[in-house]
Amino acid sequence: MARFRVAAAIDFGTHASGYAWSAVTRDGADPRRRDIVDREQWPGTTEKRYPKTRSALLLDGSDTVLAWGYPAVRAERPPGSRLVTGMKMSLRPSDDPSRPAPGSRVPRALSDDLSRPVPLIAAYLARLREVAVAEITAGGRYRESDIRWCLTVPAIWSQAALGAMREAAGTAGFPSGHDALLLEPEPDMAALYCAVQELTPTGPVRALLSAFRRPGRRFVVADCGGGTVDVVAYEVLGDGSLAQLGRPSGGAFGATYTTNRFIQDVLGSRFLDQTNLERLTRHHWAEFQELLGDWETHRNAFTVGSRESVALRVDGLHGLLSPEDLRHLGEVQGGKGDRIVVRPKEMAGLLESAVGGILPLVDEHVARAVEAAGGGRPDVYLVGGFSKSPYLRERVRAHVGQRGRVFTPDRPERAVLHGAVHRCYASAVREDGEQGAGAAGSAVAARRAGPDISERCALYTYGARVSEPYDDEDGAQDRPLETNDEGRHFCPDRFLRFVAIGQRVGVGHEVAHRNVVPIRADLPLMTVEFYATHAPDPRYYDTAPAKRIGHLTVDLSTCMHLPREDREVDIHLTFGRAEITVRAVNRHDGKAADATLDLDPEF
Repeated sequence: MARFRVAAAIDFGTHASGYAWSAVTRDGADPRRRDIVDREQWPGTTEKRYPKTRSALLLDGSDTVLAWGYPAVRAERPPGSRLVTGMKMSLRPSDDPSRPAPGSRVPRALSDDLSRPVPLIAAYLARLREVAVAEITAGGRYRESDIRWCLTVPAIWSQAALGAMREAAGTAGFPSGHDALLLEPEPDMAALYCAVQELTPTGPVRALLSAFRRPGRRFVVADCGGGTVDVVAYEVLGDGSLAQLGRPSGGAFGATYTTNRFIQDVLGSRFLDQTNLERLTRHHWAEFQELLGDWETHRNAFTVGSRESVALRVDGLHGLLSPEDLRHLGEVQGGKGDRIVVRPKEMAGLLESAVGGILPLVDEHVARAVEAAGGGRPDVYLVGGFSKSPYLRERVRAHVGQRGRVFTPDRPERAVLHGAVHRCYASAVREDGEQGAGAAGSAVAARRAGPDISERCALYTYGARVSEPYDDEDGAQDRPLETNDEGRHFCPDRFLRFVAIGQRVGVGHEVAHRNVVPIRADLPLMTVEFYATHAPDPRYYDTAPAKRIGHLTVDLSTCMHLPREDREVDIHLTFGRAEITVRAVNRHDGKAADATLDLDPEF
């Protein structure tokens, strides 16, 4: 019997989040017939069918949660309370150009500048987990320990951001083990969803499932969500699994950022000063949220070439603005002073603030797929909530032109969530096969479980700063040297590469550097610093711009009685998963040495 009897997924999004699950049974092996359950009715929602609730918390002055999800957004805000939305975008590096300017007073549609986002993310995930567990265990058939979880993350997230997500998940009550809680890139999960669905193209309806079973087929997935957009090209391998053709790329081009631009550019130009805009958000919160909801509804229906202006009513506007303000509003909008009017050119400009960043990403991966296919035309699949926008679909389709076909799967807002359940399910079935019949059983189980991700491309070149014997080239580079106990000279700046940028590695592939020894005999600890760089094979750790991603500390106290050169340590880094894991083995006794990889928060 499989260790995990339930495969469950959490899609923690910038705008909205949800869960889905499926019982792991032998009868459910065919992914097309797999029964995946999600929740499409959430408290406070006005949408009839949507598998997510808002990623929002309403907090009092001591950060106690008053409400979460849709109720947090739509509730009146008590004095001293605050609404937090879009928490996960605060995990971006501080130098990300899409971050709001320090000290910015412009109201925003998401809180992407939180100084301590992890406790808030944990508070939100705890409530989402509680609801999911209550549903899964309601019938008494399953216990919480039966669940294997998959938490989805942006493909371009840093290792520090992934570490923060795992920390938040642990605080929220999710299991801590990497086998019980998978962290998986969102576009990869969307690719799995596409691979098991009968997709509906923009033209005539056709079933494309068989195309995903053709080895060598290439396609592109653009996961367009509320905060991030990730784009990846894939290839179907001989066993039906999927491999990334290149490293993912993306950015903060999600739908919520068009709402930020709406607040800044449209509302900012309609209100005479910043004070009025702040008063609207502070004292007319319900009206402000209705305004944003109305804008997003019109945004999601806007098409290329539309000539219709959008009129957004703001109840209470007359009580907020002075007669002078209202006259200004009427002058700006051609006489209409009782509503916000957005002209077609303005609407297009707001959407282009996001779409303009998405198109070059699609270009990059379409070109990669075309090259890999020897000139063939790859298909492009738009998924995520933003992909429901006809403007986005039309712009991408026109931009791709004859280079490929553009499709949107049925229910694109489900793609990441349901794909993550498939990933979780496939892992459980594969492990069951391994336990039952070894490698042969594992292969059969993999085919039964349906498509899976088998290879990914390294986002960076990963390596360690080590000391190597000093030579003439080091001297020519005017590199410093250090001397060990025996009087030998070493260069302490050499780069020991584990994986090169863009290199395709199998999921769970382990790279080891063996016989690593300390250069000094008196140190009971050996510390190795790890770096990531865009350079493919640097000689020195600082040859090209590089980020320190953390360090590995190995306890050598149990072998200090040995000669220095016999204190050999093997360092293993595992790639291919979203997270890089590390272990160190003492060669003297074959036991794993105490080791930690502490990720720098800015990476």
